Amino acid sequence: MEKQQPSKAALLSIIPGLGQIYNKQKAKGFIFLGVTIVFVLYFLALAAPELHNLITLGDKPGRDNSLFMLIRGAFHLIFVVVYVLFYFSNIKDAYTIAKRINNGIPVPRTFKDMIKGIYENGFPYLLIIPSYVAMTFAIIFPVIVTLMIAFTNYDFQHLPPNKLLDWVGLTNFTNIWSLSTFRSAFGAVLSWTIIWALSASTLQIVIGIFTAIIANQPFIKGKRIFGVIFLLPWAVPAFITILTFSNMFNDSVGAINTQVLPILAKV
Repeated sequence: MEKQQPSKAALLSIIPGLGQIYNKQKAKGFIFLGVTIVFVLYFLALAAPELHNLITLGDKPGRDNSLFMLIRGAFHLIFVVVYVLFYFSNIKDAYTIAKRINNGIPVPRTFKDMIKGIYENGFPYLLIIPSYVAMTFAIIFPVIVTLMIAFTNYDFQHLPPNKLLDWVGLTNFTNIWSLSTFRSAFGAVLSWTIIWALSASTLQIVIGIFTAIIANQPFIKGKRIFGVIFLLPWAVPAFITILTFSNMFNDSVGAINTQVLPILAKV
């Protein structure tokens, strides 16, 4: 069997898909190449202008909304970062597959074999992809936007769209220590944050473990009573929720059946 050259496969993967085609994985190669073509078209048509706006944050007050430009730019930046990760994983994939072929390890070559391999080895990852996508745009995206805003001059005197935002680098962070008003406010917030973290997390765990150890000692009477007491904060909210939904869906007096469904029937 002809030996593959891993370095050549990796070099060909500079254009995504060619390394996979070189490794006789034509289906995967054309998919990777198709993803790249779609990304290039998307980048030229949508991402590039928005990333340019992210850098400039607009040039005409009243027309350009710097805050929206920043948000849209951060949104497209996520897609660019995802593709960059895909790009480097494509190079690694071509190199790794070439080495596996040389070592006599079977690799999926046809589209059917690739789907079968994904189902057998990657099915759990397919199930968690939606949660990662949701987490990216529900958690990571707002955090990125907030961090970016921290590096601008966004304040009451610079409110888009009447005013443009500008990148100010670390000025806001240096002002925390150089300006007395910022320093006192930051010190108060930081101190209370530390106190809250210690009291709400560390102290809670310490007291919980200590209480559990004491309640489990042989000389303690009425352990079942303590068990019920400890269980109530966990069980009561769930019980109330169940009871609430039971009342909402009651056939005769429930809000869903007596109010919501009749309204939907008229729509």
